[in-house]
Order: sequence, then structure tokens, then C-alpha cells
Amino acid sequence: MKPKPSITFEALGTEWMIEAIDVARQQTNIKNELDRIDHIWSRFQDDSLISLMAKEAGTYELDQSDALLMKWYQQLYEATDGLVSPLIGQALVDAGYDQAYSLKPKTIVHSSPTWEDTLVIGIDSITIKQPALIDVGAAGKGYAVDQVARLLDGDYCVDASGDILVHGQEMRIGLQSPHDETQLIGVATIKNESICGSAITRRAWGDWHHIINPKTAKPVDDIIATWVIADNAMHADGLATALFFVSPEKLNQLTQFEYCIIYRNGTVKSVGQKIELFTEKATK
Repeated sequence: MKPKPSITFEALGTEWMIEAIDVARQQTNIKNELDRIDHIWSRFQDDSLISLMAKEAGTYELDQSDALLMKWYQQLYEATDGLVSPLIGQALVDAGYDQAYSLKPKTIVHSSPTWEDTLVIGIDSITIKQPALIDVGAAGKGYAVDQVARLLDGDYCVDASGDILVHGQEMRIGLQSPHDETQLIGVATIKNESICGSAITRRAWGDWHHIINPKTAKPVDDIIATWVIADNAMHADGLATALFFVSPEKLNQLTQFEYCIIYRNGTVKSVGQKIELFTEKATK
């Protein structure tokens, strides 16, 4: 089979690889869409929309697709009793994951405000009742993958550093060990769906990493890594984060998905037929 044309580039702070018949023709459109997303949702840009919302309360216009991202966050927030929250931004900054990537935690890391006190999401708007720093890291990269995929035709693969969406041809995706990037713990087989993963070992510094409990302002510690297969990347990305906080059963109401979880004690749990594990400690 003739390989599809591909491009690689960096955007949204991560490495991208896209394979598609029309990828060259769509390259400018892809860049424009990712720049648009960055200008709205990046807390690392002083002139982004969420940087403005961190300074000034009010109602701000959104594209309907961006409003759907926040609606998905609202569903995750409710299903996890507020543990997956886009209002975690200030806690991440306090912990050292700031604009300068200082990785130097402050003496006090603030807990996050509640959704009820802070946010109202409309069809094409977001109202912020009090200034607060939003962070969409739990599902934002998956959302960006879906937005790029909408620009492509035919068979394609969109890969944003492991957040992968495949359409058309079936693909086998290796599950990288969170402890050793040269090793795989298993493989997932996907078609017309997405697989996304998250690991506390990927963005870690000192006693901190990027998955923080918004109520306690402390990093989670009983799960090392998760992967989720779902119908789109936004769903898979958000659910992969949610599994660090709540049991899979609490998320079943949101959408259908398969998953794999690595616990700190070394146990690996996988549910679904699309993930094959290599470890002896795996359970189904």
C-alpha cells in the first residue's frame, strides 16, 4: 500500500504528525486553526482570551466548537464532583507550571474556585463571574486534534504527541511505558476513533506534576498513567485525565470508551477488546 503524504511540525507546545492524502493542500488551514485555538485557550500567551478572562470578568464570545469544549468540561466537572476542572490554572501556576516554565513552586498553592461561582457557558459565549485562570490541558489537545481532523478528507491519522485520531485504515498504536520511553506495555488497535493517554511522569518536577486535585491543591499519586479509546480525541483526552480522579464506572454515563490504567503499585487494569497488554500484572 502506498504511504500517505505526511507533515510534522510543532504547535500548541507539542509535536504533531499528520498523514492524509490532502495534508499538503490543507497545511495552511491547519496552521491557521491551531493558531486560532492557541490565541483563545493558551494561558502562556498574554493576549489570549483566557489571559484576558483571568484579569476581567464579563461575557466573551466563542465559536460554537469552543463552547462545546467547555460544555464537555462541564460534563467532566459534574461527573467527577469537580475534580476535573478548567479552573485549575492558578494552582498550576502556583505549583511552578507557569508562563516561564519556572518549575519553582510557591509557598502557597491555591485551591480552585468552583464552576458554580465562576462560569456560565452559552451556545456561543462564556461568562466569567469573577476573574479566574482557565487551563484546558485535560481535554484541549484532544479538542485541537478533532478540529484539525475536520479539515481532512479520506483516510488520515492525526497524532499530537500521542493523542491520536484515526479515520479509515485500522492502525495499531503502541502504549509507551510511563517509566521507560523505549518500552511498550501493550498495543491498541483503533479505527475511526481516538486514543489518548496521560502520565504523571511526563510533566513532572520535584514533588509536583501536571495533574493536580483542584480541591486539595496537591498532585494525585495513586495512578501513574491512563489511556482511553473513544469516538473522538476530545472525549478520549478528557476521560484519560478523569480516570486519575474517579472510577471508570462514574464516567460511563458520558460516552462509550475503553481504557487502560497503570496504578502506582504496578497493577495494570484494562477494559475493552481493543487493548492488548504485555505485562504479567495486567487484569481485565
